[in-house]
Amino acid sequence: MIRANNQSRLQEKRTLRGLYIWHQATPMAAFLDTSAVPSTTIIYPGMVATKTTGEMVKRAGGTDVPYGLFANFINGQMDELGGGTEIGVYRGGPDAMFEVLAGPNSTETPLDSTVTWTSLNATAGGVALFQNASGQLSNASSGPVVARLVEAVSNAKIIILLDLRTGSYTT
Repeated sequence: MIRANNQSRLQEKRTLRGLYIWHQATPMAAFLDTSAVPSTTIIYPGMVATKTTGEMVKRAGGTDVPYGLFANFINGQMDELGGGTEIGVYRGGPDAMFEVLAGPNSTETPLDSTVTWTSLNATAGGVALFQNASGQLSNASSGPVVARLVEAVSNAKIIILLDLRTGSYTT
C-alpha cells in the first residue's frame, strides 16, 4: 500500500510494476544506507540500487555496479519508510520483466527525462540501459548494463528486462 505524505499525491501510481517476476525476480530484503543517502535524496521505485556493505544499499550513480531496482518510495512526499530503513530491491535474471513508469516530474522519476524513449523502439535486440549519475534508467552508456529495453510504450512508460549479469561484487 502506498502512503502519500501529501494529499496532492493520493492518486500517484507505483513507478515499478512486475510483469514476469513470480519466478524470475526476487524482492530482496535490504536496508537503506542512510550515511550514503541523505534525507533530501528522493528515490522512486525502479531507480537503480547498488550495495554498500552487508545488506545495505544506496542509490546507484555513474559507474556503480548495479544490484537491482528499488521497490519503494524513499524520502520526499511519497516516503514509505516512515523513518525506518527496511526496503526491498528487485533482483533477477534476464527473464525478469518490469514496466517502469515516469514519475510526476523530471526530478522524481526512475527514467532519465532527457531520453526520448519511443525513438529507441527501432533498435533490434533491445537497447542496453544503464544508470545515470542520479540512479535513473538511461540509454547513455556509463558503467555496467542494468537492463534491456523491450518496448517504449510512450516516453512515460517503458518495458524492460533486467540484465544484472555484467557486474560483480566482492564483499
